[in-house]
Amino acid sequence: MVILGSTGSIGVNALKIAKQFGMQIEALVCGNNISLLNNQIEQFSPRFIGISSDKYLSKLQARDCEVFVGSKEICNMIHKCQSKHILNSVIGFAGLPFSLETLKLNKKLILANKESLVIAGALIDNVIQKTQEINQIKPLDSLDSKLDKLDEVPNLKATSYSIFPVDSEHFSLWYLLHSNPNQTKPDKLIITASGGALRDMPIHKIKHASLQDVLKHPTWSMGQKITIDSATFVNKLYEIIESYWLFNTTDIDAIIERSSLVHALVEYPNGIISALLSPNDMRIPLAYSMNLEKAKKRFDMQTLKLQDFARICFQEIDINRYPLWAYKDALLATPQLGIVLNAGNEILQNLFLEGKIAFGAFSEVLAQILEHFMKQYLSIKRLEDILELHKEAGKLAYFLLKTNNINKTC
Repeated sequence: MVILGSTGSIGVNALKIAKQFGMQIEALVCGNNISLLNNQIEQFSPRFIGISSDKYLSKLQARDCEVFVGSKEICNMIHKCQSKHILNSVIGFAGLPFSLETLKLNKKLILANKESLVIAGALIDNVIQKTQEINQIKPLDSLDSKLDKLDEVPNLKATSYSIFPVDSEHFSLWYLLHSNPNQTKPDKLIITASGGALRDMPIHKIKHASLQDVLKHPTWSMGQKITIDSATFVNKLYEIIESYWLFNTTDIDAIIERSSLVHALVEYPNGIISALLSPNDMRIPLAYSMNLEKAKKRFDMQTLKLQDFARICFQEIDINRYPLWAYKDALLATPQLGIVLNAGNEILQNLFLEGKIAFGAFSEVLAQILEHFMKQYLSIKRLEDILELHKEAGKLAYFLLKTNNINKTC
């Protein structure tokens, strides 16, 4: 398989699974952690290596590997790879071209890059449909397992046939729907949230929370970006948009589950609610995406005990604590708003990490950005339209920060 973003937390866990399953790694791609990449090259002996910039070439120990530098060359690398499974765990907007290239080549996209669907769900839908028409294949042929009887599963559309989501929430929805293929159409899909690092902080103190406070996630071990997004609840908004594109419904909601043992629930009209419970370990969805048959068997993974169920604790999402959650329905009604949400969030993330804005700026600025673009008609037909809107929203973010004097004293 190919792993894009091999030095991040998802990539590192994927390599652990690959080693355990005896899988060959054809290509590795990383941003700037060349030291770890060199170790991975030594251990897995890939044919191809991709790096973000030529400034890292002098540190790279690629030996007999063919090296690709920059986004365009990495897309060429994906084209050159024989592997049919591509894991995209590149962070942010930068991961979108790789998702599009993978799908154009009719390869299976193991998706950990949230932004691909958040900012380009419609575009990805179109790419998948055109690729399937060109190759004269049925959507079912895109996945290679006996479990994937997608034509029998209500609420799955074309996007799901070529994409395997490895977010714990979307994997759980996928698993639940596949486990009951003859069920009637669900009334509602529900994903869970941990509540993030600030879930117990007094509300009046949240806007002044430090970076150190925000990065202390109570249940998951993740990278900085997603940990911050968890605290702001932007991550859950992203996952709502992803669910829309993956499962073809606006009947999506979320609830806080403090133990992170329940990952998703499916509610049926006959009163049945099915839920997936598992340890909060990303290796579980990764294992299913990489080799279904081996994942179905017992492998090196902790299991839940009955006494663990006592830790399960559901609670409603408090808008006062998570004010951005108020925009959930607007994002489902107009999923193109995910583009402007992402644009503003990327800028605020960088400024917060640099200590230039207070945590409270996230809810204040992102709310104003969403309110501004909710009043506009957003026509997104090409990648260029996405890039232009992303740029426009980024400019608005900087303008709001400047004119509203939003800084560290926010």
